[in-house]
Amino acid sequence: MQISRRRFLALVGAVSAASGLPREAVAHELAAAGDDPATVAARAAELTTLAQTFGPGGPGEGGYTPVVSKPGEGHVVRSELASPQTGRDLRRTTLVNLVHLTDQHIIDVQSPTRVEFLDRYNDGTSGCSAMPFASAFRPQEAASARITDAMMRRIRAIGYSPVTGAPLEASISTGDNTDNQQFNELMLFIGLMDGGEVSPNSGDPARYEGVQASGDLDYWHPDPAVNDFYKSAFGFPAAPGFLESSLAPFAAAGIGLPWYTCFGNHDGLAQGNAPVNPAFEQIGVGGTKVVGLPHGANPCNEFMGALTAPNAPQQPTTADADRRYVSRREWIQRHLESPGLPQGHGLSPANITPTAETLYYTADVGGVRWIVLDTVNPGGFSEGSIGDAQLRWLEAELVSAQAEKKLVMLFSHHGLRSLENPVEAPDPLQPTSNDLPRRRADEVLAVVSKYSCVIAWVNGHSHNNVIEARSTFWDIGTAAHIDWPPQSRLVEVVDNHDGTLSIFTTMVDHEDDEVTSFARELMANDPQAGFGSGDGDVEDRNAELVLAHPFPETSSATGPGNSIFGRSHRPMRVGRESRMGLTVGGALAVVAAKKVMDLRTRAHPADPPPSRPGSDVGASWD
Repeated sequence: MQISRRRFLALVGAVSAASGLPREAVAHELAAAGDDPATVAARAAELTTLAQTFGPGGPGEGGYTPVVSKPGEGHVVRSELASPQTGRDLRRTTLVNLVHLTDQHIIDVQSPTRVEFLDRYNDGTSGCSAMPFASAFRPQEAASARITDAMMRRIRAIGYSPVTGAPLEASISTGDNTDNQQFNELMLFIGLMDGGEVSPNSGDPARYEGVQASGDLDYWHPDPAVNDFYKSAFGFPAAPGFLESSLAPFAAAGIGLPWYTCFGNHDGLAQGNAPVNPAFEQIGVGGTKVVGLPHGANPCNEFMGALTAPNAPQQPTTADADRRYVSRREWIQRHLESPGLPQGHGLSPANITPTAETLYYTADVGGVRWIVLDTVNPGGFSEGSIGDAQLRWLEAELVSAQAEKKLVMLFSHHGLRSLENPVEAPDPLQPTSNDLPRRRADEVLAVVSKYSCVIAWVNGHSHNNVIEARSTFWDIGTAAHIDWPPQSRLVEVVDNHDGTLSIFTTMVDHEDDEVTSFARELMANDPQAGFGSGDGDVEDRNAELVLAHPFPETSSATGPGNSIFGRSHRPMRVGRESRMGLTVGGALAVVAAKKVMDLRTRAHPADPPPSRPGSDVGASWD
């Protein structure tokens, strides 16, 4: 009997929750009703970079270079932390199988508190090449919501591990989900993840009011009548209709999985760098947009202060109350109100108290404990740090996990490479969000390295693919959606049943339509962050990361080919809630059709929308 992927996923989840057995074990048992896991894995692999990658073609006039298909990349075995044992592919079982999304940067491209005009000072000619506003303007940024939706559609199509055929269990977005701490950006991000009708537009719904129609020749203009710097210097094409198509309402597919959240500097600071003040708030919801620096101003010193500088050049725009800034408290509350699973997306009412808001939490997903950190410094600056109270909480969680012999994965926006924020100032307008003093990379690593239960630290922020061995765990950073290459990463942890674990990482490119494929080409040609900027080396992309199992005594030598269903399993826990232990046969008997359908409805609120016709997507560009 053939069953759909969605029904198979729902049935696996229902039986796994009722039985306490690993999802992979259930998947293997139920595969008799459909395809075998090897076939499922091969089909999934065809939709990942194992089968196809993207790279530069031959440059055209002005140097503008098309994006073309390239051969796929296999998994590179990395053995810095442990020696891989032969025959492990015949023994392995999946402990957790997840999707890592990061730096989606859902952008209100017409916001008055964006500072696109600072982008031009990052070419080094002004002496400000180290400014924190590189990529303050991106040619492709109007398509940020459509890019995220295209990634969701690809993840839904993959559905399973390209290595073992195990179903994808959950996803996590490790911060910079939004770009400018705005309410409308946050609600658009949640809508994209949950699925349903969304609109990326703001201000006047009938016209675009951002810098790409300003006539300022330092920005790329899709209008063919404007001969801007991008066209004359880099050969960028005209693309009439691109902005309108990018900002038009559409039906978002949603991730189709339980999704967890994480806080990034662009989620909690204005433009990812500055604490909000009343002047920023007033400008954000008002009808005036600052479009440059006052005459004689030094771009090296202005940064966000340019928004409130006297005599700064301005232009009118349509006021929009939904552009208001979101406090940490509201950021948590909006996630708690999301209809998607799990409720709160890792956060709970316990994250809000009368005296503090915390954006860190734990969740047991599959056979691994997730510890999600808040690395945003409320005092400002784009790099990260961890507050002293949070670090003490983290150590207590690691002590507990070590005692329970529970494998741990850390998730955060900033990784160790970017936990170097020197600011010790509080956010004066959100005093309950401050956690001082702040701790940086060396101090955090000293704590984490004491506990062998930590097997991986998954992060973003740097907008590039990078994997580093750190004493006893793997440090995994993934590229952004908004810059080249726009990718997410599948991360599957498997027990090799030989004293080692393997973490498989597989890069995923988003699906293509006329908006998103063109946006990919624009970002590939961005003079500040184009081809080669975020790819990493081949071993930073598709990899098998081998490490010693910290608790080998908990790992049976039994593999999937040796009666895995005869093994005794401890109940799985989701969000620390214990599940009943039943046999697979008993679970199949008690999981009624209505329960399965209810699970399908909750986990997958909407089918992916049909392909949008080309007429919806300004088909006047090539």
